[in-house]
Amino acid sequence: MHRKRFGLSQSAAFCGGIVKGPEIPLPENIWPDSRDVREGDGFIALPGEHTDGHRFVGAALENGARLVIGTPEGIAPWEGRILEKGASCLVVKDAEIALVRIAEEYLREVSPKVRIAVTGSVGKTTTRELIRSALDPAFRVHSAKRSHNTRIGCALTVLSMPPESDVLLLEMGTNHPGEISGIVEHFPPTLAVITGVAPVHLEGLRDLDGVLSAKLEIIPREGLNLLIYNADDPKLSHALEGTQRAFRIAGVGFRKGSALLLTGAEAVQEGNLRVGLSYGGQTWVCQSLLKGAHHAYNIGFAVMVGVSLGVSPEVLLKGISEMGPLRGRGRWIRDGRVHLIIDESYNANPSSVAAALRVLQSLVVPGRRIVVLGGMRELGEESAKMHTEIFGMTDSLDGVILIGEEWERVTDTSTGRKAAVWRVRDSEEAATLLEDLVKKDDTVLVKGSRSYGLERVVERLEMP
Repeated sequence: MHRKRFGLSQSAAFCGGIVKGPEIPLPENIWPDSRDVREGDGFIALPGEHTDGHRFVGAALENGARLVIGTPEGIAPWEGRILEKGASCLVVKDAEIALVRIAEEYLREVSPKVRIAVTGSVGKTTTRELIRSALDPAFRVHSAKRSHNTRIGCALTVLSMPPESDVLLLEMGTNHPGEISGIVEHFPPTLAVITGVAPVHLEGLRDLDGVLSAKLEIIPREGLNLLIYNADDPKLSHALEGTQRAFRIAGVGFRKGSALLLTGAEAVQEGNLRVGLSYGGQTWVCQSLLKGAHHAYNIGFAVMVGVSLGVSPEVLLKGISEMGPLRGRGRWIRDGRVHLIIDESYNANPSSVAAALRVLQSLVVPGRRIVVLGGMRELGEESAKMHTEIFGMTDSLDGVILIGEEWERVTDTSTGRKAAVWRVRDSEEAATLLEDLVKKDDTVLVKGSRSYGLERVVERLEMP
């Protein structure tokens, strides 16, 4: 069956909107940030916490927007300019709800053979990209280009899907109850992956039980065929194993009895990861460009997805082996002011920071080991305790730079601390301090919550 992209009038019918301007196909790329808009793209004006997206309609038009989606009151001041530019507008009561409804219909129209959703407290994006790498040689896979893991993000991913796609690969995140179920209601998966449950977003999810409940929302009311999960996660395993369900489960882990058994994980040349895997009486070795033993789980999830969909192990392992670390998620940078920069700047929670510190501590390096740690957000009442625990892991390092107010209540109980400690207000102050502090043979790990903008520290360190 030949499928094509929806026209604008057809899209308006799905969401009760009104079209003004030329009749055009719905653009493949629709952005909520005017800075991302390129010639021929769409722009959706969403209300924000600090500003209203309608304020940036002009900027989107200057960047070449062909379509603007917004509310009547928001579009009204811009309508003349939109039409003068030869662009169109879709006027709707609620822009996000409208886009989600259009995306639902488009998903129904394209009807990919497999709909995969990935969630979990750690490793979502890396796992998603590993799955894409494993499946790409065998299927026409459509995946989010970024960490589009909210309801609007998943809708945008669906709408950018080529009509001939076989597999849709979504990432689903949450910081409060009901968020993932609200995504799954519109975009239900046929195959789901839960990477693990860890103490993150506790301000909205309360405790580890709340995190677990939120992640299990990825199970739709019907249609799920397989759920792949971290078999070494006791809470998650207990919740899934030995219970009645209408779908199959497959655990990945080092624990005996896991459906896909991880038989080993070790760093080899340049810190690259070698992982042993066993499934259905077969054993394989995966040579990965990723750094850190914690990625063994992410690789295992991708292999399990691949074999469950009938991809040959040789093909999927080759795809996985060619994927390197993502920017801000464990990338190693050799060119710069120091011997090695470990770029973990994208985000942070206690589990991911601990894993990154273990990687740093395991390295044989010519000079000092220094870590730049931004505060970990949304930990609620557990924040001081968890920051203190992470700080305790830095005893053996040579230098620790702490950014943000989250570290103010940290108590140092160490009796043998080797590391010098600096406390700074923001990433700019940290970068300036590092420029004076570092030497050419140092190794620097940069890790912290997204809001601290630690990519700026990495950029400054990259400068020769």
